[in-house]
Amino acid sequence: MKHTILFLISATLSTFAFAQRQAIRAPHIIAPAAARTTTAGDTTALTNIGSGDTLTMYSYPGGGYVTGPNVYDDMGFAERYTTTSGTSAVIIGVMTHFGGTVNPASTQSVNLKIWSPTAQAAITGSLAYRDLPYQGQDTVTVPVTHLGIGTTVDTVKSFFFPRRTDTVQGSFYVGYDMNYHFSTLNGDTIGLYSTLDGNRSSSPYSIVMSTGLGESTDTTYDTVINVQNATLWSDNVWHDNFTANDTLFNNLAIFPIVVLGNPTGVGGVVRNGLTFFGNYPNPANDLTNIRYSLDKQATVTLTLMDMQGRVLQSQSMAGQTAGEHTVQLSTAQLLQGNYLCSIITSNGDAIATRITVAR
Repeated sequence: MKHTILFLISATLSTFAFAQRQAIRAPHIIAPAAARTTTAGDTTALTNIGSGDTLTMYSYPGGGYVTGPNVYDDMGFAERYTTTSGTSAVIIGVMTHFGGTVNPASTQSVNLKIWSPTAQAAITGSLAYRDLPYQGQDTVTVPVTHLGIGTTVDTVKSFFFPRRTDTVQGSFYVGYDMNYHFSTLNGDTIGLYSTLDGNRSSSPYSIVMSTGLGESTDTTYDTVINVQNATLWSDNVWHDNFTANDTLFNNLAIFPIVVLGNPTGVGGVVRNGLTFFGNYPNPANDLTNIRYSLDKQATVTLTLMDMQGRVLQSQSMAGQTAGEHTVQLSTAQLLQGNYLCSIITSNGDAIATRITVAR
């Protein structure tokens, strides 16, 4: 049985009780690679995962993963993101970190998607959800054999939508869905990595003055559930993971690749121990310089990709010291157009940027 919600609500307190079903943590643990920026025009990946967070997967005792095909036939999984006030974003793709088991001959696929959220949805007169996935904005279908799931080390993979989504402001969801029946998976048991239970920093719910969930003149307090990640059950209805599904207080390892507009900051883009100062010249002709600094020693890997996510070149620099670095990247062999360059450190930080080549 799925978890259900039981609430005791007073003016200052809300208590959650759940049906018991313990998720079991799988032994495979890896470090995250994700990034965030606030500079207009940058192409980067937003994330709810910090560089100090450990990634893992949780499995159901009855079979399958909490964030993938399982005995409950859950169909979809999504993580909520919010752009800061005054910032808009165009979503061009998704970075994912999947794990599990894939049959090399599999014909299964997943649909990576962007959803706009619902409006605040009332559950009772004094209880509501703040956002759930609602309207699909864009999708790209990916065979499970292309998700980066390996026999020893699973990898972060980037996938791009066939078209750019409309500009989004405020909240949106990134995730995937698939059609299957657990008993006929034939070896394909996959799942999204997530942070350990308890690593989520956002609050599970808010207590607010009544503003129309019940009577419009009500002076009591309402409880609003702050949905961060959600599961699409087999009944094709989305449910909040923490209060109605798994009681896991975590974040999913799926990141939107966005081009940000309306700058909220200037100067370097900081991602914990990594600061990116941009690349110059941009547009580039035969070469461009990638400039960044490190808080502490790390191995740094630069990967140049086309806008379909295909890797064109990669270079790894072991043992780079703390401080500022400039690395020259050749663009002489590239056709005119836009490309992505990711900067990933062994300390778990990453930032991606868009490089334009002009002839």
